[in-house]
Amino acid sequence: MRLPGFRFLVIFWRRGWFSLSLIALCQMVFAQQKQADSLRKILAVHQQKDTAYIGLLNRLAVAYAPFDNKTGMDYANQAISVSKALNNSLALARSYMTQTRVYEFRSEPKNAIIPALLALDQFNKVDDKPGLINCYLKLSTNYYNTANYITALDYVNKALPLAQQTGDKKRVAACYNTLGSCYTLLADYPKASGFYYKELKLADSLQDKSMIAKTTGNLGVVNYYLKNYSVSLKYYNRCLKVLEELGDEIWAGAALSNIGAVYLDTKDYQNAIAYNKRALAINLRLKSKKGEANDLSDMGVAYGHLGKYTDAFACLNRAISLYDTIGSKNNSSSTLGHLADLYLSASDNILRAQKVEPSKRLDKALEVQMKAVKLALEIRDLNTQADQWKKLSRIYELQKNYSTALSSYRNYAELTDSIRNDKKRTEITRLNIQYDYDKKEAVLKAENQKKQAELSRQKVIKNASIIIGVILLFSAALSFVFYSRRKDAREKQKEAELKAQVSETEMKVLRAQLNPHFIFNSLNSIGDYIARHDKETADLYLVRFAKLMRMILENSEQETISLADDLKALELYIQLEALRLGNKFLYYIEVDEDIDPEQTLVPPMLLQPFVENSIWHGISPKNGDGVIHIKVQKRDGMIEYTVQDNGVGRVRSAELKKNKIRQGRRSFGIKVIQSRINMINKTKQTNAKVELTDLDEGTKVSIKLPHDLRF
Repeated sequence: MRLPGFRFLVIFWRRGWFSLSLIALCQMVFAQQKQADSLRKILAVHQQKDTAYIGLLNRLAVAYAPFDNKTGMDYANQAISVSKALNNSLALARSYMTQTRVYEFRSEPKNAIIPALLALDQFNKVDDKPGLINCYLKLSTNYYNTANYITALDYVNKALPLAQQTGDKKRVAACYNTLGSCYTLLADYPKASGFYYKELKLADSLQDKSMIAKTTGNLGVVNYYLKNYSVSLKYYNRCLKVLEELGDEIWAGAALSNIGAVYLDTKDYQNAIAYNKRALAINLRLKSKKGEANDLSDMGVAYGHLGKYTDAFACLNRAISLYDTIGSKNNSSSTLGHLADLYLSASDNILRAQKVEPSKRLDKALEVQMKAVKLALEIRDLNTQADQWKKLSRIYELQKNYSTALSSYRNYAELTDSIRNDKKRTEITRLNIQYDYDKKEAVLKAENQKKQAELSRQKVIKNASIIIGVILLFSAALSFVFYSRRKDAREKQKEAELKAQVSETEMKVLRAQLNPHFIFNSLNSIGDYIARHDKETADLYLVRFAKLMRMILENSEQETISLADDLKALELYIQLEALRLGNKFLYYIEVDEDIDPEQTLVPPMLLQPFVENSIWHGISPKNGDGVIHIKVQKRDGMIEYTVQDNGVGRVRSAELKKNKIRQGRRSFGIKVIQSRINMINKTKQTNAKVELTDLDEGTKVSIKLPHDLRF
């Protein structure tokens, strides 16, 4: 099975999104050049530098970006400069968004993030909700394209409530599509399906055929992954029908290819070849290399199962060559796995025709399969990895290398269990049934609306009376419980005040150690950006640095703050350090759904020293990019923080360190944190603790705290 790629906010296909055909691309470039020429003439006669002038600069930047990116960027920078001169926050925000789009045409998502963050600050100043929605979606897109899926989800979750407030159904649908696509890539298919079904309901209500085609295609993908083939075909066929009505030949070819893939997996090889030939004819006509490679790959697998090995080798080798040309690693990995299968099953004469001695078939198959596994690991795609580990296990078993075969199979089993367990299948089935039921129920309600109106009114009155009575009883009970808790809390507070003062003093000592060091380095960084004439990044750094300092000062007198406030301060700190290191690392912050961050109280700045250690002692000396994963979850009635990095580890870090003063500062910070944990245990009679674990790659820190709530 070939694995998915992703085209953000467009459509999620089983094997990756198709690039524009050469004909379509030429048409687009010609149209953009014509538009650019027209806009330049208008700009030449518009001498006054006002908001209309800025708008023309932005439109020119976007028009030039596809075919002359440098000129496009020049216009975007001019728009930013004029907006600053006019001191117009809204115009400046839109100009930064234009710069983000130009970077996207360069396929530079990392660089696109910085102007989008700058735009976000400006949109917040003027409280422009449509602008904020677009900005959040842009940030989500570009964080996704840097494989930072958790942060991508965070930004789209900020866009969704704003889109719902504005009542813009198309933007709400775009958020649902983004959420579904992210969760599909994270192999959380129940969540992905839930969002796609919500999008499909909106598409049906709007009678938007393009959106219906996109969403039914995505639902076909999710059900394909879970091997719900009949449901997958149902959605693919609906998608194909709508695309043919729209006359969209490019995506109709993709739908035909996906239908062929379902028949391939259900061993209906003749139908698989027939549908892929139809798709191949379209993609050859449109000169789509990606589409051509996808169809050839599936046809090669089908020919192999039918014993037509000559045709199979020809199709697969051509597909691999095309994938290598366009840099599609995920599809190349899957097709290499199919090629390895052919080397195992083909006859001796066929192998000789492929210039492989029959006695070397296992060696050749292993060589090809190892390439497939290597590519699967590079793209971090769970589905591809699972398939390729299983194939590799089979080859090792045929070589009688049973220990390595078992190890490979365990990798396959672990990945498969996490992706396709019965619970997920049940949830997907429930969602399918729920969607069909909702559609039928909507039709029945429309037909019987007048008849049911009076009954509904009486039912509402009756239910309202019951609910009001229940609420009154519940409120009385809840008030009593809250009163009892507040009374107990006041009594315990008096008993704990003296001990808490000791802990508070130690916290201030820790802040005194943190602030001078961090402030010194931050000011150096700002000075460095200014020296390099990188004013935008300097502005971004200074704004976030000021916010962080303000939060630290506001929280300095508090024994506990909300988890939400603490994580905001931590994220600001991480963003500043990420800028200092040139985005050398990615970070994820996950909070368990059972935890309410606004109502959960935690000691402030408890995680910061450990995150600092991960950045400067783990990832900074590491060759290559790093990842920091921060997780907050509820376990056994306690809050558990986890900070995990893939840096050089404590042992290697100690070997690299020569600055003894810095090492001493690190030990002091950890010692004070341990003292704070001990004080919490004494005052709250809990078992809070800190645990450090050395991993094969990096370090993991776990901190357990009592789960405090405010009422």
